[in-house]
Amino acid sequence: MTLRGSRRYTLAAVNVSAKLRDALLLLTLTFAAVAVHGYHYGVQDQFLYVPAIKQHLDAGLYPRDASFFQVHTQAMLFDDLVALSMRASGLPADWAVFLWHLLSLYLLLFACLRVSQRCFKDRRAQWAATVSVAVMLTLEVAGTLLFLADEYLHPRTLATAALLLALAAVLDRSWVALPWLGLAALIHPTMAAAGALHLAFLAWRPRWVALAAGLLPLVILGGGNEAWREVLATRWYLFPLGWPWYAWLGVALPMGLLAWFARLERGRSGPVSHISRRLMCSGLLGVVAGITVSVTPGLERLIPAEPMRTLHLFTLMTVLLGGGLLGERFLRDRAARWALVFIPLCAAMFLPQKFYLYPSSPHIEWPGRPPAAGNDWAAAFDWVRLNTPRDAFFALGPRYQEADGEDFHSFRALAERSALADYSKDRGVVANWPELAPVWREQVRDREGWEKFRAGDFARLKEKYGVTWAVVEASHDAGLECPYRNDAVRVCRIP
Repeated sequence: MTLRGSRRYTLAAVNVSAKLRDALLLLTLTFAAVAVHGYHYGVQDQFLYVPAIKQHLDAGLYPRDASFFQVHTQAMLFDDLVALSMRASGLPADWAVFLWHLLSLYLLLFACLRVSQRCFKDRRAQWAATVSVAVMLTLEVAGTLLFLADEYLHPRTLATAALLLALAAVLDRSWVALPWLGLAALIHPTMAAAGALHLAFLAWRPRWVALAAGLLPLVILGGGNEAWREVLATRWYLFPLGWPWYAWLGVALPMGLLAWFARLERGRSGPVSHISRRLMCSGLLGVVAGITVSVTPGLERLIPAEPMRTLHLFTLMTVLLGGGLLGERFLRDRAARWALVFIPLCAAMFLPQKFYLYPSSPHIEWPGRPPAAGNDWAAAFDWVRLNTPRDAFFALGPRYQEADGEDFHSFRALAERSALADYSKDRGVVANWPELAPVWREQVRDREGWEKFRAGDFARLKEKYGVTWAVVEASHDAGLECPYRNDAVRVCRIP
């Protein structure tokens, strides 16, 4: 072997070794992120995605209420991909969803590392940027009610990973950004649209993007209906001018930090200053668009698209750039400094998850673990899945997910049975699909005073809707035969 050939072989071996080391570090960081932020199954927005996944595998599920998740997932490939992996692997739903969650977090952190490698030459700065995002995953984005990444499987995490890979390609001036953006759109269309604004500012001259955005008010969509407007009025975060003052700190602080980053890096060859300035422009335009849409009657149908979601990538990139600069200028190779910064941040992220958001559930809801070992509501839903007819139709309190100890576990996701529309989560679907609003409003109103319902009230629901079972809190004397009960909840037949 020639000297040149030997040198190439050595360099290739070193490159493979470095990539393997990075992959192992990212995998370790992924598990560390789960340990800090927790993991939950069948909660929050999984009221949409888990039933959609399960129905792909068993079309007989949810014969009475599938429209409440089908209309939202029909434009995505996310649930199809998860269901396809389950069919190919034979994995049960809880294991498949958990592994997809790990994959989503890994890809998100991989994409963060790719972007940081284009922003910072120093390896310590690159990893400080990536670790910062991993530690701050459950940071809430202004008043949008979005986290940087959720503590459960959500297509938003995969879409964000694709957007960051598109951003890395934009920084490389590569056409590969377009396929990554297209993939993000297939996984989560609204997040892809929000991210595309920032990519456009980074790729082209802002004045052309601003001109295109200025044409937005010319787009007039069909109006909604009275029931739909009633739903919108209950979702305060859709109207930026109604945000509490502290929610606006989530706009002002990142904007101020980006301005500081641009000033710090002025005159240097790195792209941090350029990215910071462009993000300030695109972030400001997103805020203006969000306010404009929320106060312009002709644009009311755009309100559920949540233009303020542009703050998601805006905030994530602020965390990434800030972490990189911190690593470059302060952390460096001092382990004590890394511990001094990141251990308190980990604690600040862990404590709200454990004691505020999910106080009645295990911090990590491991797949395969019996629900009875954790949350009483989840245990009841699992009993329903195993012991009631597949075509059973259930009535629950319209705000059951807000009950003490429930922790926003979804009945549909865990019980695999149809149920009347709920107030807490189904209204989010209704906000996007006005045609469902009258049905949703009627079903919710027919359960007003739920806590005082007796046998006659349940008989009325059965006559009108055909419900055959009810789930009530343990303290609720419903006057029904209840074959299952625990300390929190009862499952009862409606005669």
